[in-house]
Amino acid sequence: MCFKPVLFGVVLMTSSSVIAETKLTLLDWFVVNDTVMGGLSESRLVVGAHSVEFKGDVSLRNNGGFASVRAPFNLENKNAEQLSVVVKGDGKQYQLRLRVDQYLDGPAFVYKFQTSVNKTQTLVVTEDDFTLMYRGRTFYADYQLNFDDVRSLGFMISEKQAGKFSLEVQAITPLGKI
Repeated sequence: MCFKPVLFGVVLMTSSSVIAETKLTLLDWFVVNDTVMGGLSESRLVVGAHSVEFKGDVSLRNNGGFASVRAPFNLENKNAEQLSVVVKGDGKQYQLRLRVDQYLDGPAFVYKFQTSVNKTQTLVVTEDDFTLMYRGRTFYADYQLNFDDVRSLGFMISEKQAGKFSLEVQAITPLGKI
């Protein structure tokens, strides 16, 4: 695994106004690729002036096919009802992945999204938009996602999308209760 600290801005908002702002938050991103099971995919996180870029090359050789990054990210006591995620993609499908205390190394809550080539998109998602998944399959549990329980966030490319990829993440904004 590759560990790389990343400065990343997070703004806390209500549906009508900013309630708190953290100009920069230190996130300790790390890469988890299919190399953990013998695959050959490569990825990295590139830090820009106002964004981070998750990029690399997905290989299907040696039964591979995914690349991901994740970082500790705490939403406790933020009263978030939604998350706004601003991305610029390459036309491929990605996953926003959230993990909670009890699932830090196991299943993740997954929201799949399709990007448009070189276009900035704002995704606004609720807790109900996520599906609990483990190794590409739906995982059933009594627990329902609560943003207050989130302790990690990440992005993944999978689904046999071989080749070079690039996802620029410009902002992640918890949208709060009024």
